[in-house]
Amino acid sequence: NGDQVPTFTYYHPYKNIEYTMAQSLWDAAADLIKVTETHPFLVAMVDGSLSEESFRYYAIQDALFLTDFASCLELLAAKMKIEMSDDDSTKEASIQRIKDLAVGIEEAEKELHRSFFAHWDIDACNATSMPNTLLYTSYMMRVVSTRPYAEGLAVLLPCFWVYMHIGNC
Repeated sequence: NGDQVPTFTYYHPYKNIEYTMAQSLWDAAADLIKVTETHPFLVAMVDGSLSEESFRYYAIQDALFLTDFASCLELLAAKMKIEMSDDDSTKEASIQRIKDLAVGIEEAEKELHRSFFAHWDIDACNATSMPNTLLYTSYMMRVVSTRPYAEGLAVLLPCFWVYMHIGNC
């Protein structure tokens, strides 16, 4: 099944139980995740008290981030085609999944932002990434461009995890 993700199991160093690698990483980031959940910006966005000016800024920066993130996914798919073994039975499905995620960003996520722009009359035509957006996206692009595809995947994964988690809070 192309939707299955390989898991790696190891024993927790302080407890006599099995953990997946993903769970161990999530557990290690628990303090940072808790801070993220209660960040004033996120709380204000959720409870509706975020100022319109702050929302406009966020929407523009997030749209710029998404453009770069989609580019990273497209580059990652191309690297996977070259670097993954032809004997890997998950190769084609994995590459297609990454391509589908990039298309989803371009079609669904960015369409949502375009609707924000239209509703709030936001002009992002000449928008540029602010320092935090630029630093983060350029770091992701550098890793995806210069390192093996597994590292590229690892640098992008936290974005998916955090957005999924925050969306469920």
